[in-house]
Amino acid sequence: MRDFLAEARALHAESVVLDGHADTPQRFVDDDWEWTGQPLGLGQLSEETARAGGLDGEFLIAWPEPGSWSGRFAERTRTLIASVHTQAAKHPEALAVCCSPAEIRAAKAAGRFSAMIGVEGGHAIENSLELLREFFASGARYMTLTWANSTEWCGSSGEGKGAKGLSEFGRDVIREMNRLGMLVDVSHVSDAAFWDVLETSSVPVIASHSSSRALCKAVRNLTDEMAVALAKKGGLVMVNFYAAFLSDAWRAAYVAQRPEVEQALKPVREQYRERGEPVPFTAELAVIRPYARQLPPVPFSVLVDHFDYLLRLVGPDHVGIGSDFDGIALSVEGMESAADLPKVTAALLERGWQAGELKGLLGENLLRVMEAAQPFAAQ
Repeated sequence: MRDFLAEARALHAESVVLDGHADTPQRFVDDDWEWTGQPLGLGQLSEETARAGGLDGEFLIAWPEPGSWSGRFAERTRTLIASVHTQAAKHPEALAVCCSPAEIRAAKAAGRFSAMIGVEGGHAIENSLELLREFFASGARYMTLTWANSTEWCGSSGEGKGAKGLSEFGRDVIREMNRLGMLVDVSHVSDAAFWDVLETSSVPVIASHSSSRALCKAVRNLTDEMAVALAKKGGLVMVNFYAAFLSDAWRAAYVAQRPEVEQALKPVREQYRERGEPVPFTAELAVIRPYARQLPPVPFSVLVDHFDYLLRLVGPDHVGIGSDFDGIALSVEGMESAADLPKVTAALLERGWQAGELKGLLGENLLRVMEAAQPFAAQ
């Protein structure tokens, strides 16, 4: 009998395995947490779990939470980006900040984890192309155009299906990102903005952490029409691991539980409000996750279903991993941390996908899209 998990681990070892989205920098800053040598705690990604899961690199995300950091978006983004560079300086044997496919491949060969930097939420640039250029110069190689909040220039899926698209300044942002060689990320954007981005961008774009809306109706996910259009332009859909974006039933139960969770969060929020400090994500997560674990878990197979569905829909050259580690309340059963990533590969092998087809999903597809952005910028 075939040992699919052993085959998956071997495939990870010989491939460049990359994940498109993790919110780990907030742990560096808010929790004074180190990339290597510390307990994982409430986290899902660390040097140890990455090695155990055969994960070679990750886009580590600078996300200025829009409520807590109102008026200081750029400041918070700078701090989060700087934290990635600080960790690389403190742990040079384990971590390297990488800005190009060549640097990522070199880090893999040297046994170092590739820390790529992304910015989540166009509010981070405070309507300034100069700030966009600053973040690129600091190492950011993609920007998610919105978070759950719209900006003045781009609509968010968090505001429903009728949210606006891109303004003319929003189109200028896309053109400038193309010019710089900074990938455009359409996860979180409104449906209207999605189509405006595809019309405007001269290079392939990514959905760094979005699953299939055909399987789960969360508006954060991509419809079949969107996924196909993204792939036709050379882009990449990267599957999100959050239970609420994989299962409609789990999301409904989670929403129903929310009033009770909000009550439990009040004393935590009040504690930080009295100090005049934003509430760290992990402080809220310590309350939220036990509630999330009370719900019937989403079977692991549901996560695999999203990968399988998208692989069949758009082909193996246009699907990737976008876990959203360190930014989600809970994933599916059996997916606790990056150490569990080979389980996904093993399940896809068991469903009949070939190793050669899965190398793209594991990382080569993301490298290809990054490489596609560079020649355009060089022109």
